Amino acid sequence: MVGGIGFADGGDGGDGGDGGDGGDGGALSAVYSSAAWRPIGVSPALTKPPADDWWRGDKWPPADWDTPNNRWPNTTASRFPRRAWSSHYYSIAMLGEFTQTSSQTGLRWDQIVLPPIPVGQQLTGEINELIQLIDYRPGVMAEALMQRDNMLAYWCGVLMFGQSSHPWTFDLMAIALHVGQFQVMHYKRMANKTNPGDAEGKGRPRPSQLSPALMPPIEVPGHASYPSGHATEAYLISKCLATVMPAAASTPYDPADADSTALQRLAQRTARNREVLGLHYPSDSQAGKVLAQATFEILRECPTIRNVIQPYAAAEWAAPQY
Repeated sequence: MVGGIGFADGGDGGDGGDGGDGGDGGALSAVYSSAAWRPIGVSPALTKPPADDWWRGDKWPPADWDTPNNRWPNTTASRFPRRAWSSHYYSIAMLGEFTQTSSQTGLRWDQIVLPPIPVGQQLTGEINELIQLIDYRPGVMAEALMQRDNMLAYWCGVLMFGQSSHPWTFDLMAIALHVGQFQVMHYKRMANKTNPGDAEGKGRPRPSQLSPALMPPIEVPGHASYPSGHATEAYLISKCLATVMPAAASTPYDPADADSTALQRLAQRTARNREVLGLHYPSDSQAGKVLAQATFEILRECPTIRNVIQPYAAAEWAAPQY
């Protein structure tokens, strides 16, 4: 499974997939273990020795393998196969390149300016909206829980793809997920500073810290509210996939609304569902969208993304499949 910060193909052939991080937000705090388990015991030989009435057992390698003239030769392998990399682990390895890259305008990962956190009447209005959304919780609960624990499954459902059919696209999605998590945790930690020179901010309180009426139906994630992790991850994934998937996924149905694409609407509802559960304010989601857009402008300039993963992923969607 792949969570959102809560990834999603689960069939990465041995990596166990990303598990949700207990309700965190958007996708991934996974505990990985190999899905391939190969017990090796003692297997009976094909024939019995002439003087015995039982088959001798073979371990691995076989008992007669380790003799002076009987050994299998070694190969000349000189590298770990690129496609044998787990999408999860490779996406973590990409964080170093991301932090060393700037956007075309020179913006770096830690220089993004987010909207101010609402206070006063604007904050009261957000709390009141969240209270009104409580009635929608039964309708979104199953979807919101899956987006917590297996977030990428929803993007894999847009035009049907997965790690087996589109491995480079899946890599791109996993990288977007991990970069999004990295970014949002940094900005959560820096939010709500008392003084600009402080090493870290106070973090924005969760909505249920302010209003007892908003008791969430699931555990509140163990990090601050602003910006929304699910929103950041979801919008960043959608922005990245729009560069490689067929136009059907990124064409607005309303020409006057650039966000009316399948990918953007999916990101939007993922973020909105977290608001319905009382875990985020609407302004958290908006800040996540801003963070995702700015992060995308940096991520797309990473040499590995620009020169390898994006072109290979786009080729996976070319004819004759589409």
